[in-house]
Amino acid sequence: MEWPHIRLGDVAQEFISGGTPSTRVEHYWTGDIPWITGADVTDNVIVSGRKWLTQEAIEDSATHVVPKGAILLVTRTGVGKVAKAGADIAISQDLTGIVLKEGTNADFVAAAIRQKTRNLLDIQQGAIIKGVLRKDVEKLEIPLPPLSEQRRIVEILDQADLLRRRRAEADAKTERILPALFIKMFGDPAANPMGWPVVQLGDVAQEFISGGTPSTRVEHYWTGDIPWITGADVTDNVIVSGRKWLTQEAIEDSATHVVPKGAILLVTRTGVGKVAKAGADIAISQDLTGIVLKEGTNVDFVVAAIRQKTRNLLDIQQGAIIKGVLRKDVEKLEIPLPELPIQQRFANSVAGIMKLEANRSESHRRLETLFQTSLYRAFSGDLTASWREAQNLSG
Repeated sequence: MEWPHIRLGDVAQEFISGGTPSTRVEHYWTGDIPWITGADVTDNVIVSGRKWLTQEAIEDSATHVVPKGAILLVTRTGVGKVAKAGADIAISQDLTGIVLKEGTNADFVAAAIRQKTRNLLDIQQGAIIKGVLRKDVEKLEIPLPPLSEQRRIVEILDQADLLRRRRAEADAKTERILPALFIKMFGDPAANPMGWPVVQLGDVAQEFISGGTPSTRVEHYWTGDIPWITGADVTDNVIVSGRKWLTQEAIEDSATHVVPKGAILLVTRTGVGKVAKAGADIAISQDLTGIVLKEGTNVDFVVAAIRQKTRNLLDIQQGAIIKGVLRKDVEKLEIPLPELPIQQRFANSVAGIMKLEANRSESHRRLETLFQTSLYRAFSGDLTASWREAQNLSG
């Protein structure tokens, strides 16, 4: 079943723009009206942010309050993230609020916009801060079935999303296991209660490897079989691939280098502090530094030790727009270093956890595939048609 498509502007009663009150006027930020930026849009329903405004702040600035039940769409710095306002909420210039006309379900429209994220990303503009113009948001086309069908689709998608959220909660618990194990075995590196010898990262590194980005104008550079990653690809404890692949020529003609399997991948720009182990030979962007260790040091232990020092790296990052950590500061990062057999004992425990991690990742992948398939079927009309057939309903 194919639903009719309409422009977002046709179902919107109002588009609401945002802004940021002056941070120099301290009392503006002492009120009880939540104010959010694009970074606060992390859930399907947003009820609060990290800052609060007074009514005076709203009246004296470009921010506006989006009413409860309206849509919150990130149109700058994180374009495409979308949620529903679970309370009256003020917004920054990163967002556009969308108040819908009667007869349209906000949860359905939010899901429909989410399905069109690729379209929004393709039309964003700006040399440094990417954004989407209001006129382009108004022209965005979404499917619009009857209201009863919108509600039915939302109900089905909510059930699929519940499985995703429960999986995410389990993932969060799993991610806390390794740091907790490290603290249990070696204590807090800052206090070093067990009195382990402390070394600088440069003392145990055989080589630091820098990265770069081959020219995107040379298409055949990106048709090879050598995985190339950015900081955004460092999402697991072991990285074997990214989203792009290079030829050997691309590596020879650019500033990127290949980090060998078993070395450390440390994000030192745009996401500073994320760290993993290379599960294959991998080329890296300028976001990362590869670290090849000397013999006699266990890589799983050092990865965990660096992860415990993320706060230190964040504190020394520099840059007005793109934050980063200098090579010399990475080399000076101090970590505890017990004897190799003790490091190895930790690594053996890590290996067991990694098996659980592999099962978790596969489960996550299947759930994500299920959700995306459900999303596609929902907006083609197929999902609710199947639902009605299963319920022996005609419409």
